[in-house]
Amino acid sequence: MSYIVVFTGEIRAHFERRRAIAALGSEFGFSFTQIKALMASSHSQLKKTGDRAEACRFIQMLWMGGWHSRLYLDSELIHCTRESVESGGAEFPVVLDKLHSRDSRLSLCAPRSWALCDYLNSNAEIQAGNTDLNRYLIVLAQERSELPPSLTLTDYAHAQMQQCLSKVTSGRVVNGPEALRREWQAGLLYEMRADVGDESVQYMVVFFQGEERFYTLFLWTALQSYVEAKIEFIQIVGSCRIVLSEEDTAENKGSAVIAV
Repeated sequence: MSYIVVFTGEIRAHFERRRAIAALGSEFGFSFTQIKALMASSHSQLKKTGDRAEACRFIQMLWMGGWHSRLYLDSELIHCTRESVESGGAEFPVVLDKLHSRDSRLSLCAPRSWALCDYLNSNAEIQAGNTDLNRYLIVLAQERSELPPSLTLTDYAHAQMQQCLSKVTSGRVVNGPEALRREWQAGLLYEMRADVGDESVQYMVVFFQGEERFYTLFLWTALQSYVEAKIEFIQIVGSCRIVLSEEDTAENKGSAVIAV
């Protein structure tokens, strides 16, 4: 999964056009030919990175230079500076805080409006949510040593989904498995629905495989809120990282919440 910064060619309101065009050369090092090509396009990819903070910094640089831009996580639009400002929102993508699992082998980022919880699942490595928006997350882990050595991530995910569906009312998969691929990690994503009491709930369920553990992320909200929440869920999943060495694990220990 990658963060992609797209140049829209739209200049911020009340920003001098000549200064904005000059900034493309002085701040970003674009040649006259490159600037001319950018101005002729409304969808030019300027940055692709697996580091969310790096992508956000690039968007801020464009903003300071007088330009609007969009941020995508793969094909999903997660922030548009023009639309956000016009609707009274923030200029830049929401700041995320980093959370670590209890053994520090896994980290992910959640919006600052979310808080850690202790009541969602006693076995969870991470549990957090936004009670005002009714959005929640738990991360579960299972030791691979407890399972057959030949068990693949696909096999594990399929078995876990079948178990999940058997434990809920009117459970059904509505999407997936969808492969998530990045330079350092592969995963599988499902979406499922179930009835919880009188309410229909939709879940995003994501599986990752570490050297020693399988990890499962459950993110959920009310069905009618899912389309809006999905953008936030995708950002959380996109920030997930499994520590791949004991040295990296040691570096992460002691860190609970870090702004990024």
